Amino acid sequence: MGEYCCEDCFSDYAIKHFIKLNDSVGTCDYCGSKNIHVCGVKKVGEFIMEGIDRYYEDAANSVSYESAEGGYLLPTSDIYDILNHEQGIFGDALNDPTPLLEDLVSWDGTPYVRKDPYGPPSGDPEEIGYWDDFCETVKSKHRFTTFLKSEQSHQDDPSKPGTFLFHLAKTFMPDLIHTLPSGTLIYRGRIGREGRKFKHIDITSPAPEYSKNNRMSPAGISFFYGGMDPETCIHELRPDVNEIIIVGTFKLIQPLFILDLSVKFEEWKSIFDPDYSLDYEEFYKPFLLHFIADISKPIRRTDNELEYVPAQIFTEFIKTINFRSDYLHYDQNGKEADVFLNGIMFRSSLKEGGLNIVLFRGPDISATRRGDRNQPWLLYKGYKGYRVAKISIDSNEIKI
Repeated sequence: MGEYCCEDCFSDYAIKHFIKLNDSVGTCDYCGSKNIHVCGVKKVGEFIMEGIDRYYEDAANSVSYESAEGGYLLPTSDIYDILNHEQGIFGDALNDPTPLLEDLVSWDGTPYVRKDPYGPPSGDPEEIGYWDDFCETVKSKHRFTTFLKSEQSHQDDPSKPGTFLFHLAKTFMPDLIHTLPSGTLIYRGRIGREGRKFKHIDITSPAPEYSKNNRMSPAGISFFYGGMDPETCIHELRPDVNEIIIVGTFKLIQPLFILDLSVKFEEWKSIFDPDYSLDYEEFYKPFLLHFIADISKPIRRTDNELEYVPAQIFTEFIKTINFRSDYLHYDQNGKEADVFLNGIMFRSSLKEGGLNIVLFRGPDISATRRGDRNQPWLLYKGYKGYRVAKISIDSNEIKI
């Protein structure tokens, strides 16, 4: 039995990091690496078992056993299979990981299954199916009664499109609320033309009669579609070479509550990472990645307008929800206040690193001076003109 193993013995980043934290340098008893970070094999084994307990459980705790059927009614794995094959923790420096494997953990015959083995499969949570079902229902079956919860027995069943939005708001939305502070600059672009002068009314949210069907709003509902920098606004207009773009600058007069769909998720976490959470990594994150990609799809000239309906209904719904119980906010008097969303922020698909923002208000959203009786959210600061010099496209070859 060896005494020390090293970082080269493993491929898993969390185990390698744990060994480095031990801050001992020496020779590995298993792969023979010299002058390298090493750690006691028993100590590493204990660390690995902590990771196993984050993801796996004893099948005897949750899976039925039928002798006539030959054992457990779900497939199980022993600790050797998990470390060698399912998690694949060993590095290329080991010609044969068996001696280290036998010293790290003891084989006691425990049959392991993933925690909540009868729940949705990892990486493909039921919520993704719920969202897909919701989209299909509002596009082809019914949409104007979507907010109504149907039968009393379905009040808490997210598989029913009538209750899915409430499930979505309670389960996923609170962690995505962000306060955009006053003083923040927001930009809005318009296609211009030579010699034309623009007024504030030409650049702010359009009048309802000029509001076209859009990703987040149906025709006749006026929203402010903007970007967090001028370049993003220019890209989103998809202009031609030599075309003139007018970009107006607006300054937030008051803080706004934004649903931030621009969040970037961390890379996959190992089960051996102390910060690993099964629910977050296996269910919450996959759903949000799917949902955000769907809700933020770019508009194309060839789109069927029915494709906009799910996002439009979602937007209309979240405008009505008070997140007061989920997002703590105090008014000027120090009292807990209501929290209604003012808009949505999401990543631009046309400008790398660009952020788009949609604010839920029509032409009275902005004013040219403070103290306007409409209590606007934005103060118009003027505009600048840009002429498109060139358009570039990058591509990567893919297999068809």
